[in-house]
Amino acid sequence: MSNFRCLFPIFEQHKGLVYLDSAATNLKPQTVIDAINDYYQKYSINFHSKGNNFLFKEVWKNIRETRQLVARKINAQSEEISFVPSATYAFNILALSCQKFLEAGDKIFLTHLEHSSNLYPWQAVAQKKKLEIDFLPLNENLIIDVSQLPDYIDKKTKIVSFFHVSNSLGTINPVAEITQRIKQINPNCLIILDACQSITYTSTDIHEWNIDALVFSGHKVYGPTGIGVLWLKKGLSEKLPHLLWGGGGRIDPDTETNGQNFLSPNKFEVGTLPLAQIFGLKASFEFLNKINYSIIYQHQNKLRNYALSQLEKVKNILIYNQNLSVNNIITFNLLGYHAHDVVDYCGKNNVILRGGDFCCPHLSKLIGTNSALRISFGLHNRSEDIDKLIKCLQKIKKKPLWTC
Repeated sequence: MSNFRCLFPIFEQHKGLVYLDSAATNLKPQTVIDAINDYYQKYSINFHSKGNNFLFKEVWKNIRETRQLVARKINAQSEEISFVPSATYAFNILALSCQKFLEAGDKIFLTHLEHSSNLYPWQAVAQKKKLEIDFLPLNENLIIDVSQLPDYIDKKTKIVSFFHVSNSLGTINPVAEITQRIKQINPNCLIILDACQSITYTSTDIHEWNIDALVFSGHKVYGPTGIGVLWLKKGLSEKLPHLLWGGGGRIDPDTETNGQNFLSPNKFEVGTLPLAQIFGLKASFEFLNKINYSIIYQHQNKLRNYALSQLEKVKNILIYNQNLSVNNIITFNLLGYHAHDVVDYCGKNNVILRGGDFCCPHLSKLIGTNSALRISFGLHNRSEDIDKLIKCLQKIKKKPLWTC
C-alpha cells in the first residue's frame, strides 16, 4: 500500500495537518485505536479475574499474544518480555536494580548522544554509590568508535548503556560490532540498548547482538502511550532484586528470601497491567508486520533525501547531520532565527516539527548549539508535507517572524 496516510484518522480531523515529529511519538493508525476501544467496550475485565469465563480468556489471550509478537520482533522468548509504564520507567528500574551489584569505583559508560531517560537514572545511581560515569568516544560519523574501546573498557566497567539510533541526530550504532568488542575485553560487562528510535524500521536480534537488556516505548511503534517494553536476558533477570511489591505479584518478600529465582515479568509487572495499552500494542505490531520494516525504512529514506534536496534551496540553512549515515531524522537551524520561534511559526501554519535539544542534554557539545530544529518522518508523510515546510521557511526568510 502506498497511501499510508489514509490509515491515520487524525488527518480526517485535521485535513491540512503536516506532522514531522515521529521521532518524538508516532501517530496512531485506526487499527490501534480500534483495539484500545475493543478492550474497554467488549472486555473491560482485569486479568487477575481468573475463572472459566470468556472475558478473562480473551484478555489473557491478548496479553500472551502481545508478548509473543514483541518477542518474535527481537528474537527473544515471550517470558522474557515485561510490560512497564514507559521506556523512561524501564531505564529507572534497570538502574535501581543494578545498583545492588555496583561498588564504589565501578564504571558506567554512556555516550554524549543519549536521551535523558538513559542518562539521568545512571547518574543518580552513580552519585549514590560513588561510581564513575564516563562517555564513550564517537567517531566522525557520531557513532561509537569501536577502535577506541580498549582505551575505555576494563574490568571495572560494569555497565555500558547506549542508543541504537540517536533521537537527536538519527545516527545508527553498529550494535553487534560494539558489543563483541566490549565483551572481548570484559565478558561480565552488562550491555543495555535503547531501541526506542529503531524498533519500527530495523532488524533487531538480541542474540546476534549479545546484549543483556533492551528497552523501547509503545508510542514510538505506532502504539499507545502509557506502555513500554523491557527485555532482559534470562541470567540477568534472575539476578536482579525485587523492587516492586503488591497486587498481582505472584511473589512476596518472604518467597524471595528463600533464594528462588524468577524471570522479569514476575518482578516488574505488579498491580493491574495497562490492559488497553497491551491491546493497542498488539495491534501496532500486527500493523507493522503487515507492512514490513524494510518498506518503512525505504519510505523514510526517500522522504529524507527529498527533504535534504529541498532544504538546500533555502538560504542560510545549517544542517548538522546531512553527511551522516541517517535514515529518519534531519537536524538543522535556520540561521538568524531561534529554533523555538521557527517551531511556533510553523505550528501556526499546521506544520508540526520539534525545536530544542530533544531531551539530549549533551547535544550542544556535538553541534555547537543547545537549540536546533528536527524533522522526522512516519508512514503517513508525503513529499507534499516537506513542500509545505519549505514554504513556511521561505516565508520566514522574507520578513521578520513578529510580522508573520
